[in-house]
Amino acid sequence: MKIISSFILLTLISVSAFAQKKADLTYHLELNKVYRVKSVTVQNTTQTVMGNEQSVQTNNTSVVSLKPLKQLDGEMMVQVSFDTMHTIISQPPMDINSALPGDLNSSDPAKVMGCIMNRMANSTFLVKMTNTGRVVQIMNLEPTAAGILQGIDSIQGQAAPFLRERAHMMLEEKALTSMIESVTAYLPGIEVKTGEKWEINLRISGGGMVMSQNGNYTLESLDKKTATISGETIVESEPIAMEMNGAQITPDIRGLGKTEYIIDTETGWLIQGTVKQQLKGEMAVNAQGNNMSVPIEINSTSELVALP
Repeated sequence: MKIISSFILLTLISVSAFAQKKADLTYHLELNKVYRVKSVTVQNTTQTVMGNEQSVQTNNTSVVSLKPLKQLDGEMMVQVSFDTMHTIISQPPMDINSALPGDLNSSDPAKVMGCIMNRMANSTFLVKMTNTGRVVQIMNLEPTAAGILQGIDSIQGQAAPFLRERAHMMLEEKALTSMIESVTAYLPGIEVKTGEKWEINLRISGGGMVMSQNGNYTLESLDKKTATISGETIVESEPIAMEMNGAQITPDIRGLGKTEYIIDTETGWLIQGTVKQQLKGEMAVNAQGNNMSVPIEINSTSELVALP
């Protein structure tokens, strides 16, 4: 009898252990509950212009909030807010903080951009999203962006054209989509066993540059409440010219990235994560008929953590 009991116990333990080796990696978020992620990124950029090496460090802190409003067939309607946006640039020195009201009429570019970011932080976007965290459509983009950009044409000064262009770029659908998907798009939307892999391919847009990010992700481990996911990505710029201060700039940059996420298996929401990228290449610059190539190297590390 003891042998039979021991056999049954071992069988139950084995079945339980087997059940913990797979998980449904899809979002199952509670309606009307607010989910928040804080991201802190340190980016070091080195470029060589006419033999002179220039280094810039950018520190960016952001908090993204997501509130599910309605569950659809394979999709959900969510309310997205960018609660915090704080960027510090080492050269030229600039501190842009959405927590401050800023001033659209200021001669200080940081205060102008701070005003736009403050308005963004006090706005909400209605987003249709898949249950894997991919943005389908930003439903209220046009009226919300119009409100944020109100008065932008009144900006004066030498930097006015650049600032207007940057502000409009920030509120393009592809840029906002990238900001959202950077903290949501990592799930395959299927049941996955430990050791299994899946692909997540994204187009990341920011500052006028578009990057293709092709990632292979692996479910490394599972316990009762969390899953650990690792990923390796190939990042490559798309040959889309940007205009900056009258110059046409075309990037040719590529590199590798590594990620590690710990997620809540019940909801799919991120608990914490680390994203590292090393990129290298050149920027082809055409300014008034003069062509030059600027070597560039970008190294960045992002730390993400869920907030209560």
